[in-house]
Amino acid sequence: MSHALALHEVFSRPTYRADYAKAKARQICILCGRAAVSFRDSSARFEYTVSALCQECQDRLFYSRERGKRA
Repeated sequence: MSHALALHEVFSRPTYRADYAKAKARQICILCGRAAVSFRDSSARFEYTVSALCQECQDRLFYSRERGKRA
């Protein structure tokens, strides 16, 4: 399953609000479940406050592998 589809599945769950709150309280990623405490910059840290995605998941979803730039 693509990362975007996995994220869509997470956002579509009836338990999304509770899952989001738990992820934020535990400082984990809502998508992969790993720790979300280290971020590249303030923009990535802010993205976590919005999406609850760790740096690695943000990179997979938002950055092009070929160019290393935001998709």
